[in-house]
Amino acid sequence: MGTIENAAAALLIVDDNEDNREILAGRLAQLGYTNIAMASGGREALERIERSAVDLVLLDVMMPVIGGIEVLETLHAKHRLASLPVIMVSAASEHESVERCIELGAEDYLTKPVNATMLRARVGATLEKKRLRDDARARMVELGHELAAARELQLGMVPVDHEHDDSNVAMHFLLEPAEELGGDLCDFLFSDADTLWVGLGDVSGKGVAAAIFMARTWSVLRSLAGRTPRAALEESDPGRVLMATNRELCKANEKSMFCSVFLARLQLQTGVLEYANAGHLPPYLMRASGDVEMIVSPRPALPVGAMLETTYEAGSVTLQPGDGLFVYSDGITEATDVKGAQFGEARLAATLSEVSRMHGRKLLDDVVGRVREHCRDAPQTDDITALVLRWDP
Repeated sequence: MGTIENAAAALLIVDDNEDNREILAGRLAQLGYTNIAMASGGREALERIERSAVDLVLLDVMMPVIGGIEVLETLHAKHRLASLPVIMVSAASEHESVERCIELGAEDYLTKPVNATMLRARVGATLEKKRLRDDARARMVELGHELAAARELQLGMVPVDHEHDDSNVAMHFLLEPAEELGGDLCDFLFSDADTLWVGLGDVSGKGVAAAIFMARTWSVLRSLAGRTPRAALEESDPGRVLMATNRELCKANEKSMFCSVFLARLQLQTGVLEYANAGHLPPYLMRASGDVEMIVSPRPALPVGAMLETTYEAGSVTLQPGDGLFVYSDGITEATDVKGAQFGEARLAATLSEVSRMHGRKLLDDVVGRVREHCRDAPQTDDITALVLRWDP
């Protein structure tokens, strides 16, 4: 440890004996530590710690009124010892007291008379550990700010609710990441005046990697769906779009990440809804009559990015005026209460049967409200994502 670093460290010597304080301060000065304060007792030490920055405390164990153990107990109760290292200074006969101090959170100890070599080693090592912890803490704060900014950007990717205009359709969306960054996605795209694409996906894992893979997945999907000419609709159904997306995502995918996706294309004039499912949960068709049906894919398939040669078959259903679509991620059905019981498919289906005629935003709020009521005090462990589409020409 260099002299400049030593000089910058703020040290506090606490001892009721003036001679002990002066001797210890002199030895520290010889080691290059020049920013040294002294306190004659525990109360004065605590006051100094409160009003000025201290990097290291050298604390005598036995002192009248407020001793070293009481000082440590106070610092421990205030959660200060994580950022303020303390080295106990004790007589050889005070071994049990030193053990208690270490239990409370003291970093190290020195015995009287203090050996110069041990003083150099233990003070230097303790300050170095503090510097490393301080750097790590500062990096965590910086990372927290970066993640908060990234979360804001990601939430900005969630589409704004689309109400009925001249498109014959209303759509409402929800995305609540469980962590700073989520791996779920949902979006819509009008590839022409009569063709609407909607999709919802769930990337394996969470955090930054999942968020990046999510952005990559949806970028590919939007690119492929958006460039589809209307004249080639039969050659560009959702199954073919998912196959092309899968081939692209399997490239440069060393971490073997994958994304379940439900992708659908709606012909706005006729209500024909074509869809393909890449390993995602089956969505629900909400009839205007109030009936609710699960939309089962023609054949189960793997998520995109999982296996290069996966094929995806498209199915279709014709919507009647007022029919709706509910697509969701497993953050809803796998939401658990404190006992580990999941919200589950059956409860979701029953809920949709009750609320299927609601306006889309109110429907989403009601479903999520019931999920929250089920979970109560249990933490959210997965992203909650859903979209509601209502076709009403």
